[in-house]
Amino acid sequence: MKTAFFLFMAISSILYLIVRLLRMKPSPNLGMIDAIVPAFNEEPCIARTVVSLLRNRYIRRVICVDDGSTDRTVEVLRHLQTRTPRLTVVAQKNTGKGGAIMHGLKYVTTPYVFLTDADTVLPSRGYDLGFLQAEIENGADAVGGIPSSNLKSGGILPHIRATVKFPMIIAKRTFQQILGGAPFLISGACGLFRTEVLSEVGLSDRTKVEDLDLTWTLVARGYKVRQSAFCIAYPQECHTLKEEWLRWRRWIRGYAVCLRLHWRLLFSRFGLFSMLPMFAVVVLGLCTMSLTWVRAISAHGPMIAATLLYPAFWVFCVLFLGSISAFHHKKARLVVMAPLAILYVLLAYAVWLTHGVRGLITGRELSRDKPTRYAYVVA
Repeated sequence: MKTAFFLFMAISSILYLIVRLLRMKPSPNLGMIDAIVPAFNEEPCIARTVVSLLRNRYIRRVICVDDGSTDRTVEVLRHLQTRTPRLTVVAQKNTGKGGAIMHGLKYVTTPYVFLTDADTVLPSRGYDLGFLQAEIENGADAVGGIPSSNLKSGGILPHIRATVKFPMIIAKRTFQQILGGAPFLISGACGLFRTEVLSEVGLSDRTKVEDLDLTWTLVARGYKVRQSAFCIAYPQECHTLKEEWLRWRRWIRGYAVCLRLHWRLLFSRFGLFSMLPMFAVVVLGLCTMSLTWVRAISAHGPMIAATLLYPAFWVFCVLFLGSISAFHHKKARLVVMAPLAILYVLLAYAVWLTHGVRGLITGRELSRDKPTRYAYVVA
C-alpha cells in the first residue's frame, strides 16, 4: 500500500510540474542575490563551491563565513578573495551553522539571499536560481530547490543514494506543497529567501536541523513558503555506513525534536499533510513489514525473508525512480543499482527505532557529527 501511494504521489507530482514548467520561466532580473556559505573545516571542497556560485549570473556577491575552522579553510578563502571583489570572507569563533549564517546576513545588500552549504555546487547552466527568484517575485517569501547528489567524488554509497533521492525529493515536496500548502523543508543546501524575512525570523542553533526549524517557523508565522523543482544543487554524499548512520540520526532525531517544538502546527493543513506524513509512513512501513514477515516466516520458514525484501511492485517502482535518476545524472548504472536503495529504507527504520522515538520522548538531540568532505574528482 505504501509503495502504491508513492507511485501515485510521483505521477501526480510529475503532472503538476509539467503544468508549472509551462507557466513558470526563470526571472530575467540578474544580480539580485547575495549567497551566504557557512563553513567549518571545508578545505577540500570550499573552493569549488565558491567558484560555482561566483559563476552564477543571478548572484552579486558570495559571503563565506568561516565558523572557527581548524584546517586551511580560511586560507583557501583568502586566496580566492584576492582574485575577485565579489567574494567576502568573514571569520568568527565557532557558534554553529545558524550563528554563522546570521553573522553573514549582516553583509547582505541585495533583496534576496541564497543559503547553501560549503560542499554544494550549482550547475554551470546558470538559470536554476532564476526559477527560485521567479517564485519570490510572484509572491513567495522563501523557496527551496532540490538537493540532488554530487557523484564527482566517487564511492558506491553515493551512487546507491542517488538512485532514488532526486526523484523522491521532487515527488514528496511537490506533493506536500499541493496538499499541505508548503513543502516539508527548505533544504539548507538550496534555499532562497527575501532578505528582510530572513532578518526578521532569524536562524537558530537550538536544534541540529536548523533548516527544518526555520521552514516550520516561517510557516507558523504565516509566510509563504514554496518549492521549485527546477533549481537543482549538488551536495556531497556520505561514503561510509557509519557516517550515513550519524547523518540520518541527526535528521530523524532533529525532526522528532521539531515536532515537539512546533506541535501547534500539527493541527493545521501543513501539519497534517507536510509534517506528519514522514512519521506516519515510517509507522505504517514498520507495522506492515513486521506483520508480513511474521506471517510469512511462520508459514514458510526463515528463508522466505530474503524474498520479502524485494516485492515485485516495489522493485518496479524503484526501477522507475532509478531510470529518472539515471537520465538526470547521465549514469545508466543507476537503474540496476536502484533496488539497493532498500539499504536506506532499513537504515531509516533502524534509526527511528533507536533514536527517533527517544527524540520524541525526551526532546533532546545528540552532538552534531560532521561528515568527511572530499575533493572533487572526475567521476
